[in-house]
Amino acid sequence: MIVKLDIPGLNRDNAEEFEAFISAKPYVYSVDTWLGRAEVKLEDGKSEELLSDLSESDFKVESVVPEKPIRRTYMVSGMTCRSCEINLESKLKKVAGVRKAVADVGSSGVLLVCDASGEPTLKKLNRALAGSEYQLGEESTSASSSLTGDRPGFLRVLALMAAVLVLGELFGNLRFLGDAVTVSEQTGFAAAVVIGLVAGASSCIAVSGGLLLSSVAQYRSRYGSGSLGAKMAPAAYFVAGRTVSYALLGGVIGAVGAAVTPPPIVTGLITVLAACFMVVMGLDMLGLAPAWLKRLLPRMPKSLAHKVVEGDGGSHPFAPAALGAATFFLPCGFTQSLQLYALTSGSFWSGALLLGGFALGTVPALLALSFASTSLKGKAGRLFFHFAGVAVIMLGIWNAQNGLTVAGYPVALLWTSRGAQFSGDASAAPPKVTDNLQVIKMTAGGQGGAYVPDVLTVKAGVPVRWEIEGVSVGGCLAGLVSPQLGISTWLKRGVNVVEFTPEKAGTYSFSCHMGMVFGTINVI
Repeated sequence: MIVKLDIPGLNRDNAEEFEAFISAKPYVYSVDTWLGRAEVKLEDGKSEELLSDLSESDFKVESVVPEKPIRRTYMVSGMTCRSCEINLESKLKKVAGVRKAVADVGSSGVLLVCDASGEPTLKKLNRALAGSEYQLGEESTSASSSLTGDRPGFLRVLALMAAVLVLGELFGNLRFLGDAVTVSEQTGFAAAVVIGLVAGASSCIAVSGGLLLSSVAQYRSRYGSGSLGAKMAPAAYFVAGRTVSYALLGGVIGAVGAAVTPPPIVTGLITVLAACFMVVMGLDMLGLAPAWLKRLLPRMPKSLAHKVVEGDGGSHPFAPAALGAATFFLPCGFTQSLQLYALTSGSFWSGALLLGGFALGTVPALLALSFASTSLKGKAGRLFFHFAGVAVIMLGIWNAQNGLTVAGYPVALLWTSRGAQFSGDASAAPPKVTDNLQVIKMTAGGQGGAYVPDVLTVKAGVPVRWEIEGVSVGGCLAGLVSPQLGISTWLKRGVNVVEFTPEKAGTYSFSCHMGMVFGTINVI
């Protein structure tokens, strides 16, 4: 670096003495003098030591001439996510002569503020990035995206969407996504683990699996060149955070005897927010998310992120672990059934073992999903990564419609049947009123795990006795909600009775606690 000094007492008579004094310092490379001014080239970071040494001499420095920094913008390849920005900035800030580094994944560029006298060359900057997936290109005044090469074409996206729909329909027809396992008073730790294994192969894993793929995708560039253990680290953090959260919060439920499952409207909102996150991350996995959309995602402030990343070498588990822990509050019929049973246990350890065992049971499915997403390489790896991106997007859309259904505002975006048979008659007459009471009947979990019939008709202003025969009411079908009618109940095998009085005419929806199976009640 070069430091320019204003020294009023410096002249022709004492210039040689000044040069000899400064040149004797081990950190000084060279010195040039003029009348009243000197320019000293010295080691980086030694300017304060130079000024201290001069203060003890006969040469008094009046001021240090500020050096205007140089600003450079370089194109960057290999930068795909917010974590890449943090990693790239951390590496470049360690290069001598770099004062500041600001990376932007949206423009695929990085702005460097460098010392005018010690600006590093492009070769030196890339040498500092050796071993990573990042590469600086030529200087650019307006960096533009360089990531289009890894984007799938329109026909590929269309084909992948069709594949996801076909697989979803196939698994549904084969009952791989069924909810046949039920929770009862006999449920213990071992049984909870088995229920978790079943849930790992069911639709209940849709939200957690989608969020896991999103988390792994964000960390892919960081672990991509490492060992298998490094690649699987974010998934391990995710399932660890999930398991610990389920055990602790399950224990809290059992100890305090208070449910933490939010009301349907809040559950629906949480589901929709998680679904939006999944859609944006799926677009990002495909390289299709614009910068403005990615900026809408909640993220750690860069200043804090740098402290976390630079404090432990860039492998801090907080983000995926926290995401895994948050899945405790996302709707899943199995989870909610176990939460209810933990509530009745009256014991911290019983609740912790029950929910913790369930979370452990889902670990194999989650780790297998992560392994597939991180281990495939080359064309197969890109194809699976694109497939995972499309799957995450469609799962996000699916969960958004489920969340809206739970909240009482059903929409049909994807997989419109969602297990329902639509066997009712919307124009059917209401049941006969006897002793100021109208009785309607329905089965739950019978034909294909649906509500039969799923369209019911009643008369406004007359009390309703709703008799629901529970045939197979595990998983999602364990709960029944209708926010607009004020109904939220749990179903058991056999006859369940729900009583309510519809005040106004209209069409009211009801669904399972996950919004996957739904129906309507027409009030006339």
